[in-house]
Amino acid sequence: MDNKIIKLKSRFPQGITNFLILNSANIAYFTGFSGASALLIPQDGESVLYVWGTNFEQAKREVKNARVELLKSGENRFQRISKDIEAAVGGGTKLSVDSIDIENWRVLAKAVGGEDCLVMGGGVVRGLRAVKSSDEIEFICEACRIASVGVGVAYEVVEPGVSEQEVAAEVEYAMRKHGSGGVAFNTIVTSGASSAFPHGSCKSRTIMDGDLVVVDLGATVEGYRSDVTRTMVAGKISGRQQEIFDIVRIAQDLAVKSIRAGVRAVEVDAFARDIVGRAGFRDCFVHNLGHGVGLEIHEAPVLGPDSKDVLERGNVVTVEPGVYIVGFGGVRIEDTVLVTDEGVEKLTNAPYTLQSARKI
Repeated sequence: MDNKIIKLKSRFPQGITNFLILNSANIAYFTGFSGASALLIPQDGESVLYVWGTNFEQAKREVKNARVELLKSGENRFQRISKDIEAAVGGGTKLSVDSIDIENWRVLAKAVGGEDCLVMGGGVVRGLRAVKSSDEIEFICEACRIASVGVGVAYEVVEPGVSEQEVAAEVEYAMRKHGSGGVAFNTIVTSGASSAFPHGSCKSRTIMDGDLVVVDLGATVEGYRSDVTRTMVAGKISGRQQEIFDIVRIAQDLAVKSIRAGVRAVEVDAFARDIVGRAGFRDCFVHNLGHGVGLEIHEAPVLGPDSKDVLERGNVVTVEPGVYIVGFGGVRIEDTVLVTDEGVEKLTNAPYTLQSARKI
């Protein structure tokens, strides 16, 4: 039996005999297959993966740790799952579910005998996924290596006269050539005043001389993701740009050095936020310091001022302080790191320089 499923079974909430996985990333986590509708994991017996006809034959070929069942066109998956549970264990059972919206909660509750029969268990899966196995770490490491190649290309192509979309196209092409299964998220290339928008989209804007340019990208390997950001200037660097860059770089460096297993995530965030705040830019650091990375680009643990998470060995997180000044521009520096007992292993490897390579 798959080790991940064994770990989940050991953490079933009290009184639960079946765990229903509906979130697509969670299904992929337990089965390695991303095209299924639901995964039923019983406390005793074989897990069942429910798949619509489009992906049924592929699932039968690829999935090794669950019985693959066909969902027929027009069939209510929750009624089908309820009948299978009833046939296996009889009535009176409680079902834990990882993630579900209110409409489907009501449909599922009706199918299994009422809301008293349902228990939310997403936190259990969240905790499992936050600590990466050796195989997961290997995939993320490779995704980080490829993303670092993409950053190197960004430094080479960013210059006045090139569009944001051209930069994105070049880095994505390079990552594909080096083995990426796709982008980890929509590549962000923002320049000039738009670089003050942390999640600004990549547009056709032409990069101008002296623009700050934020490049945020990630690669994927076997579904696992990476995340790295660098900020550079196309052309001559101003004194204010360099000052802000140096502040963000120091904040990131000290935050990274504060990370190790057992440290509260809120404390790591505070290290970086304090540096930025003492430099006079507290209100310009408008997001959490970081987040977990895995099958999804944002997962547990969270490095932020409201986080309740405690870092564990095997967490993979980003560290990405930023300063964003509306009308001027923004600076963000981000790396993906692996948490160890002694500190971190930095998985992304790209230059820390504000000058684009064309001008070095």
